[in-house]
Amino acid sequence: MPTRPTCALTLLCIVQGCERFAFTATLPLFVLYLHRHHGLTEPAALLVFGLFNALSYVGGLPGGMLTDRKLGPTTGLLLGAALLTLGNALLASDITPLLWPALAVLTAGHSLFRPSMTTLIGAASTDDTQRDRNFLIQYLAINVAGIVGPLCAERAWAGVHWPRLFTLAALVMLVGALLLASLAKHLPQSEAARPHAVHGDHRDAHARDRWRAVWLLSSIAVVFWLTALQPGGSLALFAESNTARTITLNGHSFSVGPTDFASLHGLLVIVLLPCWGLFASWLRRHNAEPSTPLKMVWGYVFTSAAFALLAAASLRYGTTARLSPAWLFGCYVLLSIAELLLGPLTMSLVTRLAPAGRSGQAIGLWFAAGAVGNLAAGLLGLLWARWPHHRFFAALAAVSLLAAAVLLARSSYLEAILAEQRSDEKGGRL
Repeated sequence: MPTRPTCALTLLCIVQGCERFAFTATLPLFVLYLHRHHGLTEPAALLVFGLFNALSYVGGLPGGMLTDRKLGPTTGLLLGAALLTLGNALLASDITPLLWPALAVLTAGHSLFRPSMTTLIGAASTDDTQRDRNFLIQYLAINVAGIVGPLCAERAWAGVHWPRLFTLAALVMLVGALLLASLAKHLPQSEAARPHAVHGDHRDAHARDRWRAVWLLSSIAVVFWLTALQPGGSLALFAESNTARTITLNGHSFSVGPTDFASLHGLLVIVLLPCWGLFASWLRRHNAEPSTPLKMVWGYVFTSAAFALLAAASLRYGTTARLSPAWLFGCYVLLSIAELLLGPLTMSLVTRLAPAGRSGQAIGLWFAAGAVGNLAAGLLGLLWARWPHHRFFAALAAVSLLAAAVLLARSSYLEAILAEQRSDEKGGRL
């Protein structure tokens, strides 16, 4: 029979997949929806879209505090799933005055869902190695749903059927919410999801150290979010204007476009994830596995290498030339490896470092960094047409390398806090 942690992880990944399906099914079409269906100008639609995304990420901080102090992660996740279902249902009703209430409900739903899900994924772990593995499995569910969602949405929407699109999202989200409500007994209880408190001065000092570590990771994560948004920004533009539209293999030519590269990114993550799992297991067996902070350092190094590759190509061939798709393919391979070392492992480390009973607030702070990263990506995007491409990509490579250097310099500090935490747990104080 499956163990309770396995049942909990399976349920959480299914619910996460439902949420990501609903989100990625509607996200690529949302600006068009606001512009074509509700009459907003294109700039206004882009502004609303950006504010909606930013508030959804920033809301993770108060949402995490609410789940930590009042609701508990299981109730927070249930309420978040219910609100996401309701928000999509309101949009599916196709009643114009309900647009803004629907967006408010969706924002509240994401604000509760994201920190609660992350807290419970961390709580469904028996040790640090399993915690990292659980977040990697969650990341696999996210990427699978991220590929399937847009494909189904395109067929449901078919260019005109907006209510059908949001009905699909609401139904999938409803399935996730009902599964969650009926099988919530398999999830870690709120007491299990919160580490036992440490007493006295040791607790206070250690809690301060852990908060400083969470702030450090969240600050550096702004760079992760900035670079992770480039596939939908500068890389999409580069694929459209600076990449050859055909690729020849064994004498056969195939057409490629920006959407193909966007799908490639998700597929690469799915393919590389089990490869990374096998490689990590091999390192573990040979006592050579680096610590989580050092893995993250390598993640930023791979990110820097990805953009340095395109900077070198743009410097060599110029801003107006069309390059072989192999350049962009190489960039996406490196970015996909980096994403595996940064996205799930940072969430794992943040939940591990979070002070007692504050996991939701800590991960909410990390999601709030996502809002800053979104803003930074938007501001940097203003320079795309003003700078030559090699300078733009070199700037992304440089800031990623800087993040790696900062994290490397503080890795011993993070490892010392983790070592003290493990010592406290063995001594029965945590």
